[in-house]
Amino acid sequence: MCRYEDIESWKLSNGKSIKEINNHVHDEVEKIYLDSWAKGIAVPYFDEDGNMFLANPDGSDDAVSFDGKTREYKILKRVAAPGQGKMSYLLR
Repeated sequence: MCRYEDIESWKLSNGKSIKEINNHVHDEVEKIYLDSWAKGIAVPYFDEDGNMFLANPDGSDDAVSFDGKTREYKILKRVAAPGQGKMSYLLR
């Protein structure tokens, strides 16, 4: 398996490098968080183990479960205080 550093300069068929695409995706993800938070919407994300969290507009994170039938989240516990969540650096 190759490392990211080994392939980041590879050019794709669209003429952009893997690094350029990765940076663009990163910027778009940050924009999704900020746009959602501006509307008061928490953004779901998953950790490496498949656990689900909500990144809240105040910069806090909650561990949640999701019921697909009712399409509702159940907050299991607060895992990061306001301003301390995974994406809270965007609020600074």
